[in-house]
Amino acid sequence: MKQLPKLVLCDIDGTIVNSSWDMTPAVRELFMKLHDKGVWTGIASGRPVDDISFHIRKWNLPFDFDILVGLNGCEVVNRITGTQTLTHTLRGDQLRMAVDVMRRQGFDFIPFVYQGDRILAEDITEVIRTSALKSGKTPVKASLDQICQDNAKIMLRTQNEEETARMEAYIAAHPIEGIKGFRTQATLLEFAHPEISKAVPLPQIAADLGIFLSQVMACGDTTNDNEMLQTAGIGVCLANGTPDTKACADFVTDLDCDHDGLAVFFHEQYPQL
Repeated sequence: MKQLPKLVLCDIDGTIVNSSWDMTPAVRELFMKLHDKGVWTGIASGRPVDDISFHIRKWNLPFDFDILVGLNGCEVVNRITGTQTLTHTLRGDQLRMAVDVMRRQGFDFIPFVYQGDRILAEDITEVIRTSALKSGKTPVKASLDQICQDNAKIMLRTQNEEETARMEAYIAAHPIEGIKGFRTQATLLEFAHPEISKAVPLPQIAADLGIFLSQVMACGDTTNDNEMLQTAGIGVCLANGTPDTKACADFVTDLDCDHDGLAVFFHEQYPQL
């Protein structure tokens, strides 16, 4: 019988919640069983930690996640050691440069950032309101100067997947010095520090917990999860994941996030649950 991982670190959207942003009863039960078996659990998201905490409260679990990795690796809260760190932020002029480069190519997007309990966006459309609703933040219309202040990242929301794909292809062919662009959702491109990813804090987290990276399982569904899945001892991509992320994974679930893909995978791999 396979040994359970010591730490299970999961993305949120498209991984442990369904397309309606809900954690299903089967996935909730999975986390409760992992907790009861002494497995540390964590969240790794592009969202800031306060946003992650907003989601966790909605899931009504009877325990706290042990590790929170926010802002694609910039922000880490380790509840086992009682430590919190923030690294790899960018200057406002770097964020502005990313927007200007993409604007000069004629791409259609709305730039926005997280700022405390607000989302600052150049235009408040339905898709921005939806982002705010999902994060428990207030959408506020702001100028580009107000948006492009020192921050961990800036996000560019598009109207369709095709535009995101074109922007992603452009960035791959024409990298911007000192900043990294990557897709995090079908209609969302983000720009962050070139050295950051959800994988960056994993070695330190493992060391702090006294475990090996081989004892860490990472679960995700899209491009900003790739390095994390490759660095962890076991990388799992959901069936609804993007092709590049499936290629990075050790396992791809048979079912998607709308059909309890992660829970079914765990019960098949670890019958002791």
